[in-house]
Amino acid sequence: MALKFARTPAELAHRAVKITVERTGRTVSIAASGRIDLATEGPWYDQIMAACTDDSDTKRVVIDLTSVTFLSWASTATLVRAHRACARHGRSLRVLACGPVLACLHMTHLDEDVTITATTPKVKEPLPHGTSSWLIA
Repeated sequence: MALKFARTPAELAHRAVKITVERTGRTVSIAASGRIDLATEGPWYDQIMAACTDDSDTKRVVIDLTSVTFLSWASTATLVRAHRACARHGRSLRVLACGPVLACLHMTHLDEDVTITATTPKVKEPLPHGTSSWLIA
């Protein structure tokens, strides 16, 4: 059995992770959505480590994983590195997660070192008026 890798732009876009960084006062929030695995974690890792180690007056770093659909076991190491970097720079780290990602974090016992807060999933945008998944015959 051969491995199949994403090759077309549509396949690559499906695997992409979207990252937003927001600063409010002395808190930096990094929200991700999509799949985070070895193929997509590079930009996510870079944003997290920048927030944990920059020379700003940041006191809190919040990593929001509530819109993440998959978090690989190997990618949880980023959260451990972020926790250690925040501790070295006098910052606190909090991870927001729900569903299977939250279960993954608990199974790896990451919650013993990192503050993980269980949250509810973000509300998806409502469908445009007049659309429905119901078929009326």
